[in-house]
Amino acid sequence: MENHKILIAIPIILALLSLVLIGFHGLEQGVDLKGGSQAELQLLDSVTPSELEDILDAKLNTQNIKVTNNGNNKVTVELENNINSSTFTSAIDGKAKVISYNEIGPVLSEEAMGQIYIAMLFAFIFMAVTVFIVFREPVPSVAIILAALCDILIALGGMSIFKIPLSIASVGALLMLIGYSVDTDILLTTRLLKRREGTVEERAKNAMYTGLTMSFAAIAAMAILFIVTKLIMPEATTLSNISAVLVIGLIGDILSTWLMNLGILKTYIDWRQSKKQDKFNVRSSSAKPEQESKSSKEENSSDEKKSKLSLKDKLKKKTEVEDDEIMSKIQEELEKIDNMEESEELEIQEKSSSKKSKKQKSGKKVNKRKAKKQKGKGGK
Repeated sequence: MENHKILIAIPIILALLSLVLIGFHGLEQGVDLKGGSQAELQLLDSVTPSELEDILDAKLNTQNIKVTNNGNNKVTVELENNINSSTFTSAIDGKAKVISYNEIGPVLSEEAMGQIYIAMLFAFIFMAVTVFIVFREPVPSVAIILAALCDILIALGGMSIFKIPLSIASVGALLMLIGYSVDTDILLTTRLLKRREGTVEERAKNAMYTGLTMSFAAIAAMAILFIVTKLIMPEATTLSNISAVLVIGLIGDILSTWLMNLGILKTYIDWRQSKKQDKFNVRSSSAKPEQESKSSKEENSSDEKKSKLSLKDKLKKKTEVEDDEIMSKIQEELEKIDNMEESEELEIQEKSSSKKSKKQKSGKKVNKRKAKKQKGKGGK
């Protein structure tokens, strides 16, 4: 992921090379697009397709005669020029039996090409609108469209190299390729932009595992179809052309999705994060003087609180001192009262003891008097 900006250039270079190749080498067009004649024949007298091609070339004086072996002694003959059926029948001279014969004029071919252009244009327009509605961001939408365009150009370049004709069937394969490309690109864009779990690299790896599994499965299926049609059913040229175009386009889709589109999205996410960081820094810098003013206000308020607290402490200390003085005075008065009560109790005790002693003395005198009386009585 560190060299993602360099990887963006690889699919773009391949697409540009495909354009150059198409410009110099050109694209072979099928009869259904460029016009001409097409016939399906049943071979007779053990004539080979190559021998039939030589016979037609010698008798019709036309160029680009293509004879395709369909198996079971059946062939398809494509002629670039429009030749009427009677001339063609006389040219084969009993070497083959005509099953079907079609002439395609230039008007129909031009109309077909116009419809193909319109179909491709609307496919890209609707794809772009759908992607923009889903993601609401221009950069991912443009990246998906650019990836699909690179897929189409790489597929056309492969068709030019391997001489796969541009026909109605191959155009259908190109439209299918747009669908494959959009699937993997939307998968990648959704994982990177919509989900939040894990880092960007982890989300990209998870999307790559899923997307590559889809792409390799489709490539394997199309490759098997191509091999089967070439070896077992050579008459199914339409299926072989479709499968060949899809294999080339899906290989290009792997490059355009996981090199170019991933690189564009990674660059876009980094730019968006840096922009958010810049906004955060600006807000933090603007918030510093406010924080300083708040801190100064807090300091002033704290000083006022401290001064208020100091006054309260002083008042408390004064009240505590006064309370101590009052309590000491009260304790002194209480001690005086206690002393007076103790002295009164002592006086009372002394008085009571003196009274008891007097009573005892008086009692002793009474006893002495009684004893004297008793003695006097006994003497008598």
